[in-house]
Amino acid sequence: MTLSPFALGGTTESNGWLTINSSVFPGTGTFPGTTMWSPLGSTTGGDAVLRKISNGAAGGPYAASGSIYFGGFSSDINFNGGTLAAADSTPVANLANIVFQIQIGEAWTYDFYNGVLPTLSYTTTSGTVTNLSATDWTLLEQYDNGTVSMPTGEETVYINTYALQWDLSSVTEDITGFSISFTGVQHGQLYAMQLDQSDTYVQAVPEPGTVLLFGAGAMVLVLRRRRRAA
Repeated sequence: MTLSPFALGGTTESNGWLTINSSVFPGTGTFPGTTMWSPLGSTTGGDAVLRKISNGAAGGPYAASGSIYFGGFSSDINFNGGTLAAADSTPVANLANIVFQIQIGEAWTYDFYNGVLPTLSYTTTSGTVTNLSATDWTLLEQYDNGTVSMPTGEETVYINTYALQWDLSSVTEDITGFSISFTGVQHGQLYAMQLDQSDTYVQAVPEPGTVLLFGAGAMVLVLRRRRRAA
């Protein structure tokens, strides 16, 4: 799935990291990924960046040949692979609406560590609000990426595309900066991101219900599923 900006209305800004690999972003280190690297500017749109916040357990995220890979040596399921954040220090004035799309590949049927979806932090003159869950979110698409042997038997691993939206229209002070952070599981893969913002709030993320499942040359509709916790 190619990520595209949402039509939000009002004054908008869009940032995309639509191809994330070592050719586009060299200098982020190699396996197991413990190098701390400089922020990666968006390849389309404005001046937002992707930051490495922290490594995981004995490894961390780095730009590999086909994605940002959450490296490490562990064979444990649902293992901390490190934390990243999409951040903008110059958001649109009177920011009221943020939509974030992320395409991430599973490892052993998990994508985000402990099933925790990306959270928002934002700053005003009064201080910083942290770890704000999305107002709305949905799983837009799953791509069948093969199978893996699990304690419950053979299971499918997916490349998942999520859309998350934050309604900030009730914030009375100007937002001077924000970041959206997430922790991937070790051996997960980050393929693409799209960040859209506006000074006008409209609901853009579709209602939960069904997702598009691609694989083996076929497309079918399946029930949306939430990530399993540890």
